[in-house]
Amino acid sequence: MYVKLCNFGKYTNGKSDPKKLLPDSDPSQDIHRKLRVYRIVSLVLFVICVILLIVVLVLFIKLTGAQPCQKIEQIQRSPPEEECSLKKCHEVYQLPQHLCTECGKGWLRFENTCYFLSQNRFTWQQSRQECQRLGGDLAVITNERVQMYLSRKGSLHYWIGLNHLGTNEWTWINNTVSTVRYWGDLSLPGECAILAGNEPPERSWRPSSCSLYLQYICQKM
Repeated sequence: MYVKLCNFGKYTNGKSDPKKLLPDSDPSQDIHRKLRVYRIVSLVLFVICVILLIVVLVLFIKLTGAQPCQKIEQIQRSPPEEECSLKKCHEVYQLPQHLCTECGKGWLRFENTCYFLSQNRFTWQQSRQECQRLGGDLAVITNERVQMYLSRKGSLHYWIGLNHLGTNEWTWINNTVSTVRYWGDLSLPGECAILAGNEPPERSWRPSSCSLYLQYICQKM
C-alpha cells in the first residue's frame, strides 16, 4: 500500500525561518526613540548655556564692582588733576578745612591752586579782566611742576600772566620778575607771553602781540 505524502515545501519538517516569524519593526517606535535622544541632548545643551550665563554674570559683577575700588586707589596714590569736590580734597590731602576748598565747575586743582583753561578767545588785557571776573587772574608759573601740568592739560595757545609792558624785563602780573623761564623763540615780536600747549614744556613760552585773540589760563588760590 502506498501512501502519498503531501509536499509542504520548507515547512514539511515542522521547522520555520525565525526571521520570517519576527514582526516588522514599528516606524513610530523609531521616531519616539529619536525624540527622546533629541530631548536629552537639548536638555544638556540648555543646562550648559545656563551655567555659562551664570559665569558671565558673576564675572561682570566682579569686574564692575572692582572699578570704584581702583578709582579710589588711584586717587589715594596721586593728587587729583581734575575738578575735585571738597570731600575728595579732604580725603586725599587730609588738610585743614581752610586750606581745602572747591575750585568750582570747570576749574582744575593742582598744588592747592585752581586753574581754568578757557575755550573763548580774548586779547591779553581782556583775558585778564575775564579771569578777574571769575575771581582770579592770569596764571603765574613759578616752578617746573606747574609748567609741566599746564602744558599737559592744554593743546592750544594760551595767554599767561607774563608781559614786559613798559619794562625791559618779563614780569608777572604780581610784579615779580620771571626767574623760571621756558622760552622757545624769544626773538619773536610781542610784549605778552603765551604758553603753547603743542610745544615741549621746557620751551613752550612765546612772545606775542597783546592784541591777538587767544585762549587764556586763569588761576586762583
